[in-house]
Amino acid sequence: MNYREIPFAFECRGKPLIGIVHLPEHPRSRGVLAIVAGGPQYRAGHGRQLIQMARTLSAQGTPVMRFDYRGLGDGAGEFEGFQHMGPDLKAAIDAFTRHAPSVKEIVLWGGCDAASAALIHGPEHPIVTGMILGNPFVHSEETHAKVVVRHYYLKRIQEKSFWMKILKFRFNPVRALSEAASALRLTRKTSSNNQHHQVGEQAPFPARMRNGAQKFQGRILLLMSGLSLVSKEFDELVSSSSEWSSAINREGVIRVDFPEADQAFSTATARDAQISAAKRWLNKLDQDSQ
Repeated sequence: MNYREIPFAFECRGKPLIGIVHLPEHPRSRGVLAIVAGGPQYRAGHGRQLIQMARTLSAQGTPVMRFDYRGLGDGAGEFEGFQHMGPDLKAAIDAFTRHAPSVKEIVLWGGCDAASAALIHGPEHPIVTGMILGNPFVHSEETHAKVVVRHYYLKRIQEKSFWMKILKFRFNPVRALSEAASALRLTRKTSSNNQHHQVGEQAPFPARMRNGAQKFQGRILLLMSGLSLVSKEFDELVSSSSEWSSAINREGVIRVDFPEADQAFSTATARDAQISAAKRWLNKLDQDSQ
């Protein structure tokens, strides 16, 4: 299907932002709004993934919008991070529906801390009825320590190369043991001793994500990488919290695992696979709503 790519400027709290809408010739009523992950990225996404995603989906009839929020890419203003991009998301939703008036429902697309932003801010908007989340970022010292012990140290000591380095004096076991001991001490902390149960804007961001996941009743597609410690940290948090588990392991949440993909889906194979999974999921949503 033919589509147009429409660049435009819009504002968030007086700061100019840049957006691009990929508008199909015969657009569907459900569109995808892509949130850029933080750091030195912009609306193209890591390895131009968001461009590839937008062009693939718009060619099948799904309107897509990419944008830079404040302080990222060509977005003016100070970069405040994913925890504070609620106003940017609202401005982007308004701009998207202006430039693609056929859009009546929006699916948020985001990976890493952009997935975190979607869970924190997305449920505030009734037009957001779905989310595609890649390896959501939920970092804390406790969960990170558990993941490092389970998926790094325990795996490492089973590798021949590890012991060969020790025998050839190319590895400092004292330092490694010290780091492992520190990680083990952190794993003994219980979730009741941390702040994950707080609510409100002053709560740690994983708690805000959990609150959003509990509030959100729309459909969610989880795209999880097998080689990502961020993905494993998310799984650790969900498995250790009954509240997280009930919010994620519910009807309407589908998970697709990519065992050979890294955190950023940086290979062409991984990029194509995640976009294909999203396309199938979106098509299923359209079928279910008919």
